[in-house]
Amino acid sequence: MQEFQEDFYAILGVEDSASPEDIRKAYLKLAKRLHPDRFPNDPEKRSAAQAEFSKVTRAHEVLGDARQREEYDAIRQLAKNRAALEAGIPGAVVPAAGSPPAEASGQATAELKGDTRDTWAGKHFARAQDCFQKKRFQEAETALKEAIRLTPNVTKFHCLLAQVYVARGWKTLAKMEIEAALRIDPKDSDAKNLELKLRAAEKGKRDEKKGGFLDQLKQMLGKKG
Repeated sequence: MQEFQEDFYAILGVEDSASPEDIRKAYLKLAKRLHPDRFPNDPEKRSAAQAEFSKVTRAHEVLGDARQREEYDAIRQLAKNRAALEAGIPGAVVPAAGSPPAEASGQATAELKGDTRDTWAGKHFARAQDCFQKKRFQEAETALKEAIRLTPNVTKFHCLLAQVYVARGWKTLAKMEIEAALRIDPKDSDAKNLELKLRAAEKGKRDEKKGGFLDQLKQMLGKKG
């Protein structure tokens, strides 16, 4: 999540609206100029080039992959919205069509202690649940964001949004929502279970990659023998 604070578009020197081909060309141009092998006899320049080359490579890995780019753009927009809200910029958050004015946080939280279906936030949440079950993940995400806008301190809203992000392959955003739920209630069982499942999935993926690498290494050593 920390690394997504980097402006990958600026690193590659392209606009936010750059096409995949523009991103590829920008990367190739920078990779050629910054490749450490260009400085075999100058350790200082080689080290500096290596650092820049790593940044450029990571930026291309994210922006060159449609799914990762979509997640990255979503995170950047979320950060911009939060910054705008903190700065008190009018219109930083645009209500969904047909939604009533946002309730005061205390009032909304009090209402949610009863039947959440009787509140606007609860209705958005119910719709999100239905969309999630039908695998209409984008619609579920939209409904949950509106529910959270109205009542941000409800753990189950964040937990379901985390599940939506996992289903869409957006692990970084899922982590953010789990962290948000645990900040509200560190003992929330759903959030803790989701956190454990996400960690287990990531560990399994790392072990799988490690196993694949070891298999390749054994094959290479076997051929040499």
